[in-house]
Amino acid sequence: MTHSALQPLFDIIDAIVELYLQFVIKPFLEFHDVFYASLNKFCRSQLDNAKKVPVWFTANFITYLRTALIIPTLCMLSWRWWVPVSLTIIFVDFGDFLDGVVARYWVDKKKEEKAKKDEAKAKVGSDDDSFEVVSIGRPQKIASWSSNCRDKSYGGFVDAVCDKAYVVPCWIFFLSTIPGTRLRMLQYVTLWCLILAEAASGTVRFRAYFTAQGVQAPRVVGLDFSTSAVKADGIGKAKQTMEMVGSALYALPWLRYPGLLLLSLAVPLAYESVRRKIKKRVIYIDGADQGGNVACHKTLKFRMQARGMGSKLIVGVVGKEKTTDMVLNACACSAVDEVIAEAPEKVDLDFLTTHGIDYVLCSAGKAKDIAHDELVAERRILQLHEDGAARPIDVKSGAKTE
Repeated sequence: MTHSALQPLFDIIDAIVELYLQFVIKPFLEFHDVFYASLNKFCRSQLDNAKKVPVWFTANFITYLRTALIIPTLCMLSWRWWVPVSLTIIFVDFGDFLDGVVARYWVDKKKEEKAKKDEAKAKVGSDDDSFEVVSIGRPQKIASWSSNCRDKSYGGFVDAVCDKAYVVPCWIFFLSTIPGTRLRMLQYVTLWCLILAEAASGTVRFRAYFTAQGVQAPRVVGLDFSTSAVKADGIGKAKQTMEMVGSALYALPWLRYPGLLLLSLAVPLAYESVRRKIKKRVIYIDGADQGGNVACHKTLKFRMQARGMGSKLIVGVVGKEKTTDMVLNACACSAVDEVIAEAPEKVDLDFLTTHGIDYVLCSAGKAKDIAHDELVAERRILQLHEDGAARPIDVKSGAKTE
């Protein structure tokens, strides 16, 4: 009841934020991207021209190093060394950019090394379709899908969390510097909004990382889930810049109010970032897709991929023989949130509306068997292809249409 009563208010806030994104952030990102593209080119050229980059100079190393700077930063704040604090914050912001450049550098290096090796001898994870167990005459350990997935996503997770671990303590300290200054209420509201938003964002990140499915979510081609003028990565870039540069200026007593302006401009971005992370997207699949056998790794992988595309996965079990076994098999799968027994063989728009379903996912070539044509026209059904991409039924690879 409370959520329903507040929904009109949130709708108004979302509309205002969207206007802000379209008319303020989108033009800002055009200049932002030009500057950082030039900086990226320069930093990458330095790495490529270096005789030898130490193997320990990784993205995670830079992330840990810049996060550890929170200790000297708080000490300098307590000593009122405003200029060194401001310069340190700018340095940490540059470190956040640099770890991305270094990460891409090492990824490209690994690709080059892999290309030089025999493809038949290239090592693949257990979640790869081409994986095979090769007998070596002795026991061998094989990492699970969950371990592989966490290893691949760890860099992005720790980078985002460490950003908050550095800047939030700075904002908490800034609260103690507000008394005696003008615009006190605006400063309190701005800093508290940012602290709470980034704390919520970090909590969501932790939950997503430790509850992630064992396989990566398919990339979506030919359909954009968001109708916003600015994509999620654009919001993250603008938010990071405004928060860090704003904090650096805010730390200087004579530039406090320009810094406050930038921090205030970051508040809607922090709100939008959290909103998109917790936005509900319900995916529906046919319980018989990929055979429907819970003991089959292909069925498990398909359900994990479907769950990774949304916040909730519903499996429909058509009312045939052995319905109870299929329902229990689906219920026993950790990727499944809800099961609909005696589901129709072909779902339609009314069915999706009744059960709050946003999209239907199926294997390539099976869309016509499980959904009516009206879902195709509404672009509410996606097909998962062998290349790992999910596309609307009217979109083939690339931009070609059926």
